[in-house]
Amino acid sequence: MWRGLVPIVLLNALPSLPTLLALMVNGEVSQTPTLADLVALPIAVILLVFAQGATVAGTHRLLQGDDFDLPLSMQQTWRRLPTLLGTAFLSGILVLLGLAALVVPGLMAIALLYLVLPACMIERTDMVESLERSGQLTQGYRWSILGLFILTLLPTIGLGAVTGDLANAPATGMQALGQEAGMMLFSMLSAVTATAAFERLGEIRGMPEAARPLPEWASGKT
Repeated sequence: MWRGLVPIVLLNALPSLPTLLALMVNGEVSQTPTLADLVALPIAVILLVFAQGATVAGTHRLLQGDDFDLPLSMQQTWRRLPTLLGTAFLSGILVLLGLAALVVPGLMAIALLYLVLPACMIERTDMVESLERSGQLTQGYRWSILGLFILTLLPTIGLGAVTGDLANAPATGMQALGQEAGMMLFSMLSAVTATAAFERLGEIRGMPEAARPLPEWASGKT
């Protein structure tokens, strides 16, 4: 996996570029969105989905024993980008609806949809099929998936605390850089762990029933 570290870092630094360019144009961190911020936001979102898709494709090759192959990963992701964007948008809406209704349904939606991008990239499913495939693979393992998601989120929270974000400190360039670094770490870790979980759960679902590990509710684990 270490062979893919450099391309993974390069890919997941891409979504920060529009935000950093907007910061340079503004000259300082603005409390209210500027035109540069509004232009940077959708570009950053598209680059985030692209970076995660390419990370999934490259990580999948690493797990298969091949090289990451950055150019090939980017090429494959470019071809799948419209479907990836649609899948990310649809799953994001479902998570937001769950969080708006109650926190727990939102968290369960995160776990249920955690594998949508690997399904879309690796199995080349469409938007609805990606959601269905993620739900199928995560069934019985959603508490574990949710714990994995929380672990990948911790670096973002930690960097936010270090840069003063959680203390409501005045916005500074250093704080903005810390937030971008935290998001880059989260993007990297979530794409890599989701791909590894996709591979592992795919193997488990392909096992004979008697050989499958018990889910948490059946094994007595919480």
